[in-house]
Amino acid sequence: MDAFTVEPTFHKGLLVAQPVRGYRFSMDSVLLPHLIEGRFVTAVELGAGCGIMALQLFAHGKTTLLHLAESNPLLFEALRLTTAINALDGFFMLCQTDVENLRVSGDLVYFNPPYGRGKVGKGERWQPFMTFLEKNRYKEVAYICPPQLDSVFSQFLGSRMNLRKEVQVWYKHSTRIVKQWTYEKVTPLRKALVVPSEETEQMYWDCP
Repeated sequence: MDAFTVEPTFHKGLLVAQPVRGYRFSMDSVLLPHLIEGRFVTAVELGAGCGIMALQLFAHGKTTLLHLAESNPLLFEALRLTTAINALDGFFMLCQTDVENLRVSGDLVYFNPPYGRGKVGKGERWQPFMTFLEKNRYKEVAYICPPQLDSVFSQFLGSRMNLRKEVQVWYKHSTRIVKQWTYEKVTPLRKALVVPSEETEQMYWDCP
């Protein structure tokens, strides 16, 4: 049987379940929800993992109904546990499916795409995100990724959504439709609060 940890988040009363072994969320998954501005009726998260980004968007009142897609069975079980222990079944709609097979519309689509450490991720890892964006309707897209992979997504979205390519990313970059951020251009306004997990050496980050 797979083992999970259940730990407090940065929001009082909200807990997150994560696999003891395998992928656990890191700083980029904390940054993106804080950077998204505005309020949305519905949001779609591609590759939701344990649900940490969805919890933060919900806690900040940025959206009330979220469609969360995750294909990895272990992470989907963590997502299901996160949803259940926070009694969010009426707000989180869970989909265990590959991103390219997902058919759902939303006001906001957001994701933290997979990538290789120090290099652009393999094409088959982020191409499903492109496929979803080609086949579904949405008003706004938000993502965060390294500069190399950001150029791939920004060129793709720019050709489809009239993204102003002459505007450089700096801390926050926003057009009417597309929001994009790269790691090297994102700086928290205050020093991060580091809270070590009791179960692992994983660190949890807070930022404005």
